[in-house]
Amino acid sequence: MALAWTLPAGVEIGYYAQVAGAISRGEGAYGTSLNNYSPLWSGVIRAVDRTSHATGISFTGLMRTLVSAIDVLSAAVLARLALRRGTDPWRTAALFLANPVSIWTTGFQGQFDGLSLLFLLLAVLATERGEATGAERPPAWIFLTLSIASKQITALHPILWLRRVRQPATLLLPYAITAALFLPFVGQWQSIRDNVLRYRGVPRSYGLSELVLYDDRWSAPIGLLALAAGLVAAWRLRKHPDLVRSSLILFLVLLVFAPGFGTQYAVWPLTLAALVPGAGYFLSTVTTMAWTLGSHYGIPGSGRWMGHAVWLSFVFWLVREALPSRRPAPAETS
Repeated sequence: MALAWTLPAGVEIGYYAQVAGAISRGEGAYGTSLNNYSPLWSGVIRAVDRTSHATGISFTGLMRTLVSAIDVLSAAVLARLALRRGTDPWRTAALFLANPVSIWTTGFQGQFDGLSLLFLLLAVLATERGEATGAERPPAWIFLTLSIASKQITALHPILWLRRVRQPATLLLPYAITAALFLPFVGQWQSIRDNVLRYRGVPRSYGLSELVLYDDRWSAPIGLLALAAGLVAAWRLRKHPDLVRSSLILFLVLLVFAPGFGTQYAVWPLTLAALVPGAGYFLSTVTTMAWTLGSHYGIPGSGRWMGHAVWLSFVFWLVREALPSRRPAPAETS
């Protein structure tokens, strides 16, 4: 909250404001190339903008407070999952809420990846409860739909549920419903195609993204490579006994092959890893924050070599998670 209400608006908040302005001027939700989001989040931006104008309260402060509140809800779900798995719920919630990457991403940047992650956690919770009680209510596909509709970062995760649902065809619903949300904006299909479907992230000195910086023609091949790697990983992980770890590994695969990087991307695995912390969790937290603060404050060299340190920390983490584990399966408690 201190960051949310005292620091000036960052780049992402500025983008939100421009999207809100385009909507209010009648240019449509996709009247600006800065809208890389689904209609659901565009509607949230518009609602916050109206509230800000009606109350005179800072748009920046309201937006950051909203995404921070989402983090609090995620902490509550993580605590519930920890109880089901027989681990300490307070430690789990604290690891997530006190993680500096999470704090920076929401308190300063105002990123909303946490909304998609919240619904992913709820999908995991609903599934684990269903496996324990024999009744999955509400069904996981509803939360998976909300997750993808919030932000497309979990677009491959429904594959992990293929062997966990009685009717696998229901896992097509998240994609169909999310696509249907764009129908009212079909007149702006070119902007949606270019800025939503083809969005690949900002190239950095980070892993394979270095090739994109060298020659932009690498962007499409590496983007397709990341997609292919994610699909293969999700397909193989569909048999994994632990949804938390399989979801975590899938995020790590996407980050290792990503054609771009932003601090908010690190939140994807770090959120799930609050349940299963280890060396990869702590190393990735340290390298991500070093890169983030170094880039933000213009520390010489940090924008180059430190990004590769972040990438290597994800490679290290992925290797540790992918190796055969000697850990016992998570405990199931009511």
